Amino acid sequence: MVTPTSTSTPASASSRTMSTAAQMLAASAAANKANAQKIITALGSGSGMDVAALANSLVEAEKAPQANVINSRIAKNDAKVTGSSAVMFMLKALNTALTALKDQNSFNTATVSNSNTSAFNATVGRTALPGSHNVAITALATAQRNLSAGYASPTSALNGSAPFSLQLASTNAGVAVGTPAGASIGGVAFGTQPDVADFKNFSVSVDGVTRNLTPAPATATLADLAANLQAQLRALDGNTDLSVTVSGSTLALSSASSKVISNPSLSLSTTIVLNASGANEGTASGSSINGVAFATTPGINDFSAFNVTVGGKFIVFRPAPATATLADLAANLQAQLRAQDAGSTDLSVITSGSTLTVLSATGRTVTNPGLSKSAFDTTPAGVVAAINAQKAGVTAQLVQTGSSTDPYQIMISGGLGAAKSFSLVSSSLDVSFATSLQTAANASVSVNGVSYSRNSNSISDIISGVMLDLKTTTGSSANLSLGRDSTEIKANINAFVTAYNEANSILAEVSNPKSSLDTFGATMVGDTTIQSIRQQLRSMITGNSSTPGSAVGALWQMGLSTDRSGVMSADATKLDSALQNNFDDVVQTFTGNRNGLSIFSTLPAGLAGDAVKKITNLLSSSGPLQTDSDGAAARNKKNQVDLTALDARMSGLLARYTAQFAAMDSLVGRIKGQQSGLKSSFDGMMSIYTNK
Repeated sequence: MVTPTSTSTPASASSRTMSTAAQMLAASAAANKANAQKIITALGSGSGMDVAALANSLVEAEKAPQANVINSRIAKNDAKVTGSSAVMFMLKALNTALTALKDQNSFNTATVSNSNTSAFNATVGRTALPGSHNVAITALATAQRNLSAGYASPTSALNGSAPFSLQLASTNAGVAVGTPAGASIGGVAFGTQPDVADFKNFSVSVDGVTRNLTPAPATATLADLAANLQAQLRALDGNTDLSVTVSGSTLALSSASSKVISNPSLSLSTTIVLNASGANEGTASGSSINGVAFATTPGINDFSAFNVTVGGKFIVFRPAPATATLADLAANLQAQLRAQDAGSTDLSVITSGSTLTVLSATGRTVTNPGLSKSAFDTTPAGVVAAINAQKAGVTAQLVQTGSSTDPYQIMISGGLGAAKSFSLVSSSLDVSFATSLQTAANASVSVNGVSYSRNSNSISDIISGVMLDLKTTTGSSANLSLGRDSTEIKANINAFVTAYNEANSILAEVSNPKSSLDTFGATMVGDTTIQSIRQQLRSMITGNSSTPGSAVGALWQMGLSTDRSGVMSADATKLDSALQNNFDDVVQTFTGNRNGLSIFSTLPAGLAGDAVKKITNLLSSSGPLQTDSDGAAARNKKNQVDLTALDARMSGLLARYTAQFAAMDSLVGRIKGQQSGLKSSFDGMMSIYTNK
């Protein structure tokens, strides 16, 4: 165990600062004395001394003590940042290990035994509970399938190439929406329950006037549908006295002004129009495209397709629905033509009176221009494309039967379940889907003697936490047995023990002044934050849970304990016994029997849940570790500024010393020159008198 280092008092800190300052002054004085001696010696021996070295020596003697103090602060702050990072890393690992133990669902691990895997598969989830179930399958959910008559080829002309329509509707028109059977609209009862988004039409009579609405495709609930229908009804009726409200599984229509409301109906009906490619249906009688006259006079926005052949290349696309005039239509067609023609700009669409003209600046041949109400032609392939484009829950497929006569047939398929049954009626005698291959029906399943009907063969709402994937019917009940598997739970608990020991170890090393650990050791000696975190972690594992069970309420009762050094270990035998004999208590002790509890919740969350909240707060950007680390980094920025300022001052001092010593050296040189001249004069005078 590491004994926390006592923090220094302000007085002791002040004395240490004074002592350091005295040492710096003493060192500086000694260096100055030594350099002064060098100057005296140099002066005695004459000029020629190393002025630059002398100046550098004096500056370094003054700079070194101050730089050492700043660098010492930088090293201490860097150590704090390093130590904090190491502690946060280990605490994150511990938090991850505890997160795996904080939710009740994390303990819902089960094994599955199925006596009839050929009839169904069973996949267990987190919420599956141990137990035994008898499962019998009397019917699978099926989809309606119908087949058309045969055709010679995919491009055979249907209905003499004249336009015709298909009427796609649910045979359960008027059904309730995503609600229990027996729901109603305006008091009119309905039977089954397709999805809200499947509905295409709604009609109701208000004071004898029929209002036909199209429910918005974004309606996801009965309340959404009611709000959408109400908005459309009020817009059509021009007032706000009509209301559509929801009560339980009923849509109720009412009028504040007592208007008579009758015949409400929802349906899946969709009208699909097919038109021979190139049929011109113009905006005004006598209008034309490149001289081809239009026959009828629908509005511009009625058009759904434009096609033209340019230089032998067939181009087809949809005009924008916002076109309001012939000129708007021309501009829109021109933009799309150029885009479809690989971005070329040589195609133009212009208007002249009631005529649209398509031109090519490069002389390419433009033929067969046509506006139509349908992007799909009157062929078997066109029928398939038109149906699939609706995305109405019904798909079409062109099949080749291999028959010697008329081998191509159109197969229409709906969704699984009785609610997905449909009818598809054509206005053309050439198109019929009278051959029924399969009817739409619900799956019928009996579980533990209770019968269930579902519109899917993947069922997850009968046995809690179990997905049943039905494959075939059963002659007798199969046994589905769910048991408890503690393997993952024990692995998660052991991972927690490992993570705790690693976190506790790094906390000990960063605060140990004698640590031999590289990089991180002894980086936060005496830090009160580290001491506080160690105490919090210790209390997390030694204290009782905030949500104890009746027989187990603390880790030691599960076989988890710590030794004198604070190292945690798990007794496998005691842990197995607790999981086997007091499983519910173990779950409650760890999780408080809660799932997905927010860290901001004030509810008791068990040992793991409470610990996750505490550690998450410690690791937050405003937590003590990050705050200390940010503070140390900020202080080092200031220290670096101080170092830069010191360098600048010392550079100025060096320049001053160098200039002064150079002047002194020059003066000494001149004096020595004068000395030599005087000596020569005196020697000459002496030679006169001494004859030497």
